[in-house]
Amino acid sequence: MNKNENKEFLWIDKNRKTISCEETNKVLNENFSEVLSTIQNAFDDAILLGCDEKDFKKKIENAIKNLEFSIGKK
Repeated sequence: MNKNENKEFLWIDKNRKTISCEETNKVLNENFSEVLSTIQNAFDDAILLGCDEKDFKKKIENAIKNLEFSIGKK
């Protein structure tokens, strides 16, 4: 697994200040760890099924670049 999977990060708010709430940081770090684990599992599956590593990574990068806030949108 990735060396960042168990690493805890300090998160930055939209005003570029560190988020100081421990519970918020805990939730964000747990979510991030879950995302990394899911991506790692999908990557492993893709490689085992014959997918090109660079192609998979490019698709994940593009998906991340195209993320938009979705709550409240139809």
